[in-house]
Amino acid sequence: MKKSFLLLNVVLVSLLFFNCETEETVVNETNVVQDTNSIDKKRIAFDLIDLLANTEFKTNIVETLAKDHTPGIKLSKLLKENAFISDQKSYQSLKKVIDKADNQLKSNEIPDNIEIPELWLQRPSNKSVNYADLLVSFAPEGDEKSWTEIEAYTLEGETVFLDVKDIPNVPVLVIETKGYETLKVEVNYMNKQLQTAGLQNNRFRSAKMDLSPSSKANSGLETTKLDQIRLNQDEEPWISGAAEVYAITSGIKNTSNEAEVKIIPMYYLDYEGTTYYPNQIMLFWDDYKYQAANIQLFEKDDNYNFKQLVSIIVDGIFQIVGTVSGQAWVNVLGQVAGAIIQAMPDEWYTNNDDYVDSLYTIQKNKTYTNHVGARGNATVTLSPLFIPSN
Repeated sequence: MKKSFLLLNVVLVSLLFFNCETEETVVNETNVVQDTNSIDKKRIAFDLIDLLANTEFKTNIVETLAKDHTPGIKLSKLLKENAFISDQKSYQSLKKVIDKADNQLKSNEIPDNIEIPELWLQRPSNKSVNYADLLVSFAPEGDEKSWTEIEAYTLEGETVFLDVKDIPNVPVLVIETKGYETLKVEVNYMNKQLQTAGLQNNRFRSAKMDLSPSSKANSGLETTKLDQIRLNQDEEPWISGAAEVYAITSGIKNTSNEAEVKIIPMYYLDYEGTTYYPNQIMLFWDDYKYQAANIQLFEKDDNYNFKQLVSIIVDGIFQIVGTVSGQAWVNVLGQVAGAIIQAMPDEWYTNNDDYVDSLYTIQKNKTYTNHVGARGNATVTLSPLFIPSN
C-alpha cells in the first residue's frame, strides 16, 4: 500500500498536516544496513552439525527446543546447559562467537549493530517427527521478496535446498541472530534514545516497568491494557520464524504540544492468524496531558539499523515541533502519528511484515471491543485498567 494512501488515515484525525516534503524524512539508501549479519551463520551451522554428532547433545537440544514456547532460545544458554562437550573445538568456536556478541553490549556506548545468536525448531505440521532427518538452516540475506530457495544442511554436512513458502516435511534447526533476544535489547536502547531526545519520560528506565504514579497526589495509576489482539494472515516465509512485533505509542505530554513516545515490545505476538490474550499495559495516562493517544504496530526489519530507525522517528517528530504550539491538541496528536509513519522507509508500506497497523485516537476510560486498525490488519480489544498504589 503506498504511503500517500496510508496518510489519508491520519487526515481523518488531523485536518492540518505538517508542511514538509517527503524526501526530507524518508530514509535514503545510505541508511540501509549493508551487512545486517556480521555473524557468520553458516559457520555456526557447521559447528552445530559437528556437535550434533554427539547423541546426548542432539537429544538435549531437540528436546529443549521442542518443549519451549518462546520464539527462540539463546545459543549461550543451550551451550551452558550442555557444557559436558565444552572441550570440543566446535564448542569453543561457538563460545567465541557468543562472547563477541556479549561484549558489544557491555560498553557504555550504544552499539551500531546488535546480534544475539539463538536457535528455534521448525517442525513439520500434521506429521510425526523423525529427528534423524534433522536439517540445519538460517534465513537468506537480503529482502525476503527476492528469496528463491532456502539453503540447508544435513547432519552429514550435505547441502539441500528448501522451498521458501512451503514448510518442509522434515524438522529444521534454525539459526537466528536478529530475532527475539535481539529485539529485547534493541527496544531497551531505542527507549533510551527517545529519553535522550526528550521524547520520553523515565518510566522504562529501570530494569522492571515502573508502575508507580508520577504524582504523589494520585491514588493509583490509570492505564489502558491490551486484552486481545489478532493479526491477519500473510505469506511470511517459514524460515523467518515468529514475528518480532513492537508498538510505538504516542501522545501529547504538555500544553506546549510536545510529544511523548514509547516503544513497547510485544514478544508474545508470534504469528499472524492467531488470537493472543496478553493483558498487556499499552498506555500510561499519567504520561499525557490529554485523554487520547495513538498505538502503532511495526515488525522489526533487519535491513534497518535500530539507531537509525529511532533517529528518523525523532527527526520526523521534531520537524513539526516548531509549527504546532498554537494548534488544537487533537490535530497535533494526529500529526505526531503521521510524522512517525511519514518517517518510515517507503518499502515498509508494500510489506505487511514491516508496518503492521495503526490505532489512532485511543481514549482514556473507553473500552474498544474487536476494534479494527486503520489498515485493517490488526483487530484488538482494549480496556481501562486502574492500578491502585500500595
